[in-house]
Amino acid sequence: METVNKGVAPAQVRTGPKKRGVASESWMALLLLWLVYAMDANSRQMFFSVLPSITKEFGTSAATIGLYATVITMSTALIAIPAMVWADKGGHGWRRKYRHLPIVIGYTLFTCLTGFNVLTGTIGVLVAMQVLSHAFGGAGEAIEVTSLAEWWSKERRGLALGIHHTGYPWGTLIGGFAISGLLSIYGPENWRIAFRLFPIPMVIVFALYWWYASEKRYEKLHAHITEAGETPPLSPDLEHGAGAPKGSFGVAMRNPNIGVIALVSLLAIVGYFGISFWLPQYLAFVAHYNFAEAAAYSVLFTITGGIGQIVWGWISDRLGRKFCLMIVFVWLAIGMWLFKFSYMGLGTLVAIQLFAGFVLNAPYTLVYAIAFDSTKPGTTGIAGSIINVGIYLGGFGPYVIGALIGAGGGFGHASGYNNALYFIAGLMGIAFLLTAFFTRETTGWFRTYDRALVSKQACNVQ
Repeated sequence: METVNKGVAPAQVRTGPKKRGVASESWMALLLLWLVYAMDANSRQMFFSVLPSITKEFGTSAATIGLYATVITMSTALIAIPAMVWADKGGHGWRRKYRHLPIVIGYTLFTCLTGFNVLTGTIGVLVAMQVLSHAFGGAGEAIEVTSLAEWWSKERRGLALGIHHTGYPWGTLIGGFAISGLLSIYGPENWRIAFRLFPIPMVIVFALYWWYASEKRYEKLHAHITEAGETPPLSPDLEHGAGAPKGSFGVAMRNPNIGVIALVSLLAIVGYFGISFWLPQYLAFVAHYNFAEAAAYSVLFTITGGIGQIVWGWISDRLGRKFCLMIVFVWLAIGMWLFKFSYMGLGTLVAIQLFAGFVLNAPYTLVYAIAFDSTKPGTTGIAGSIINVGIYLGGFGPYVIGALIGAGGGFGHASGYNNALYFIAGLMGIAFLLTAFFTRETTGWFRTYDRALVSKQACNVQ
């Protein structure tokens, strides 16, 4: 029987042929944590998918609904750091499930409560429910990403994080089509039913992960990684969850590969949340698709988004994470500008989304990998939570986008939408410059050629 207090013995190195490839335990943990993360992502993305219906029901202006979306999105960062400090004290590796569970219960509960008319008949209560759901969901993401990193060797971390983070584009793609189906069947005015049904798949998915995450399987994982000649994600003295050393948060924040990367993450997510807010409104009110079509067509970029995350994660293991991140930001700037041509027809809309989508989700794989590569022993959870906070503080994007749309004439006028795209593209350029001059490469071919205004020592990548 598993116990929280029982330790994990150091893996014994067996004699015989050297093991090759990824451990089966790593792959299975990746599958289950992908499902958990996909559900977590959908608990938050649902709000954006049904935004036209919410806008119509409550009669809100572009600026007002943008402000509400901003408050909700930024609340994702509300408890991430204290939650991860608390979670680290409960154990690492397979043990994280014990303090992961209360977080999952939190975002599942408040997502479900959003679906009851008696509670969300006013916009204020609706926003409050979503704030609470997003706060727990953000803490959940920090735990889910860190847990995944602790089930894989350090040498294969980029690929693993790339695959795992496809839970946002591909998981939300599936969720977007499911919501579109529900809106088509029950009508857009019954958008709350998606929230009421959320706990059913969530309970099933997390129960499977809870069952799989065990001490025995984690010991087998460590043995395989050691025999393969790779670096285990944790040393035995860090598996018991004593918590990070005192002062670790300040040390992490002063590390440019964590602190600056968190700022870069903020700018990147403005692009993601900005276009997530921009696209369904544009399709519904400018391109004149019906609300069900707008919900479905506004997530097409997630098709190549998932592929891009895997490809860029895999490339970053070989060529370098910073190198890939710089390319991604240039690509994003171009892609955001191209969205101004979405009105030209469904074929053009699909082509632009697929082009931009190949890099739209890639920054998050890379920023987490850079931070995890640069953190000191025992502080992986803190580094992950700092990146998580940086990402979701970028939730001001919808408010700015809403204000720009409003200043350009409101929901039905294209000029405001175009100004919003120029704003997002400019932020991608700033993110490129910060990455190029204020971070250091952590791995791969580019590490030899990397130059910056900060030292390798400051970034803990000597």
